[in-house]
Amino acid sequence: MPQSTSPATFGLLGLLAARSWTGYELTSQVRRSLRFVWPVSEAHLYREQRKLVELGWATCVDEPAGRRTRKRYTITAAGRRALVDWLESAPTEPQLHVEGLLRLFNADRAAATALVASATATAEAARESVAALAAIAEEYLEPGGPMDMFERGEGGAQDRRQYHGRPVLPERLPVVALTADLTSQLFDRVDRMFTELAAAAEGWSSADDLPPAEVRRCLEAVVSRAARRAWDVDGRE
Repeated sequence: MPQSTSPATFGLLGLLAARSWTGYELTSQVRRSLRFVWPVSEAHLYREQRKLVELGWATCVDEPAGRRTRKRYTITAAGRRALVDWLESAPTEPQLHVEGLLRLFNADRAAATALVASATATAEAARESVAALAAIAEEYLEPGGPMDMFERGEGGAQDRRQYHGRPVLPERLPVVALTADLTSQLFDRVDRMFTELAAAAEGWSSADDLPPAEVRRCLEAVVSRAARRAWDVDGRE
């Protein structure tokens, strides 16, 4: 991966591999879907669009849009090769970016009420993400919606159909559905864990109230979880 690129670069490149998009359409697609798996700021997205052109992985042309013009991006052959090279390379290690966990790590510096509030807010945000993904899935499953289109074999690179005023890519539903399912499971697990944490911390005066036996249980659970997973993997092999 070139040093100037990031996973967000290839996220945009993957969208362009399906069809050409205007800069606004690309940003809207990321805001609607990719934000669940790789959140980036809108300003960063526009920088990434320009980077694709600088790398020769996409072209950009100005097209009329009423009295103004808009930029339309199209993937190049070099861009398709770069996307395949990235997909065939090893991904970086998974990283958790959950502010609630960082706050938990420092929870002994404030009253337990701060921990309860943080855990509750984290759980609620994760729950909202599950609901947002469910709303998207429900829309896809509507009669005449993207799922019906996919089952009829509709879609394709030159297809410009829309549904509810948004571009749809029914041919990509297999990977979209798998990604949505796994992402929903992750958010659901975050919701459940932080809900349990908030309930447990309700009666504490501080995080230091966790008794030694519970501290030991947590550490032993970490060791046991790794050992159990290693055994599962070795057993399958």
